[in-house]
Amino acid sequence: MIVKRFTGRTAEEALAMAKWELGDDAIILSSGKARESWWKFWQSGFQVLVATDYSRRNGALAAHEAAPTVLRDREEDRSAPVVQVARVSEEKIAKSPPSLETPQMHQVIAMLEGLDHRLERIEGRDDADVSEAFDWLKARGVSETWALKIADTAMRYRESDATATVEGAIHRSLLERLAPPAPIALAEPATVLFVGPTGSGKTTTIAKLAAYCRLERQKSVLLISTDTFRVAAVEQLRTYSEIIGVPFQIALRPQDISHILKDRQCDVVLIDTAGHSFNHALYMSEIRTIAELSRANDVQLVLPATMDATLMCDTALKFADGLNPKICFTKTDELRQAGGLLSAALTLGWPLSYITDGQNVPDDIQVAFPQTIVGLLEGGGA
Repeated sequence: MIVKRFTGRTAEEALAMAKWELGDDAIILSSGKARESWWKFWQSGFQVLVATDYSRRNGALAAHEAAPTVLRDREEDRSAPVVQVARVSEEKIAKSPPSLETPQMHQVIAMLEGLDHRLERIEGRDDADVSEAFDWLKARGVSETWALKIADTAMRYRESDATATVEGAIHRSLLERLAPPAPIALAEPATVLFVGPTGSGKTTTIAKLAAYCRLERQKSVLLISTDTFRVAAVEQLRTYSEIIGVPFQIALRPQDISHILKDRQCDVVLIDTAGHSFNHALYMSEIRTIAELSRANDVQLVLPATMDATLMCDTALKFADGLNPKICFTKTDELRQAGGLLSAALTLGWPLSYITDGQNVPDDIQVAFPQTIVGLLEGGGA
């Protein structure tokens, strides 16, 4: 007995190759999607495992010489029945002598009874849908790597649900890839450290969260600033503390934080830090010292959504060294395309906490639910 596997871009190609080389009497033992994506690396192929007692006369030579022509003809004629080869095999099995009837043969027949539907569904997959999904994502700034992955997953959903639109399938794919949000846990005392590059919006984000915790959740809040490089930052946070009605302290040195928190009697401590380039080794070291001395149980990495996705990932990796942070995306109201934000979020795979979309305190902040991220992408921006 000869058992051979045939792989093609579509079910039609794989079955045509099997029929051409092994003949109409060949029996399909198994079938399914192949992972040998040697033609278009964002698509899946189809493979069949076929068995026969003997190969077709000069089958190997004939297949070698004529198969490309056959496949070209079949590729040009998309109206050709996909399941024709399977049905021919099924008819041959039905006419087999009783002596050939075995449990294995009955399993093959049962498999073939459901093969028609599966092949029709696979053949119904339109490569144009993959391209449409890919183009849709790329047009919104999603990186090529993630656009390919998401488009492929989306089309798998369309295969299982013929009524789904391309955008609906993309929406579902994105929601399943994005993790649930991870906002500040207020059930227990929280010490939250905010880090990030210059101008990322740390101070304003702290003010928004302080107002939310104090006015809406009725928590006692303490604001601490370690940003002694900019007088304006200290005064800005002091002004917010007076408006919200919460205490404010300045830590001139990292060591001062321990003394400030020694007699802590508040539910939430929000610590602001100075913004510097991640290439500033001394500053990065200071951040880790502050995190250790404050015993922060929540680190918020604040990143402007307007950054390039690659730069965003590089910045995040440098700031996050040893801190295990969550990501807070700011300035989404300034976005023209949300694809960079999405690409960075998927690449990093870290918990997302909040999204801010303006300067208004405390209104312009929301929890980073997956639906919110996808909504930014579908809306083309803010």
